[in-house]
Amino acid sequence: MDFIIAIGGLITGIGLIINVFNTRIKYGWFTHYQSKSRPLNYVSLLLIIIGLIIIIIGKAYLNGQLN
Repeated sequence: MDFIIAIGGLITGIGLIINVFNTRIKYGWFTHYQSKSRPLNYVSLLLIIIGLIIIIIGKAYLNGQLN
């Protein structure tokens, strides 16, 4: 079970790292955060969602909560 959680955490971490390095700060009246590349932002968001789904559903399935 911990192996599935580690894989999901690794995928989520990769998505977060891509999202962090893809962000730029635009200073103005308020501070705005923008992405440098919109498609890369979508890929990182997809990786974060897939990783969290693997953690949640994988853990529930291996505990026998999903039949």
